[in-house]
Amino acid sequence: MKLPIISQTNSKNSFKKAYSKILVKPLSVNDAWQGRRFKTSEYKQYENDCLWQKIPLVKGEVEIHYTFHLKRYSTSDVDNFIKPLQDILVKMGAIEDDKKVVRIVAEKVKDEKEFTEVEIKQCVDKAL
Repeated sequence: MKLPIISQTNSKNSFKKAYSKILVKPLSVNDAWQGRRFKTSEYKQYENDCLWQKIPLVKGEVEIHYTFHLKRYSTSDVDNFIKPLQDILVKMGAIEDDKKVVRIVAEKVKDEKEFTEVEIKQCVDKAL
């Protein structure tokens, strides 16, 4: 499900937002690379499955909120899902560079359907 960009301004910050559901089972960083250099076949499939889904570009420094919906909730480390997906967000053109991510909020929820919700907010002002 792709929702349009929503603009919002408050007294401290101005944000530009993009929200999307990545309708693919989250991939752990442990399953993404062989050693430190080579993408696994699981990662390549995950990347291909994610890339067809479009998230509009949010420029500049960003804050990203991830909600990982998981069947194996109690045995999953939430932080292991972030890096593979964040690299794919750059490749799909949703963010300019993962170096521009200044804040990450991540949570996992138990669910029979496995997918990820992603909300990206542009941070116009330095104060978050």
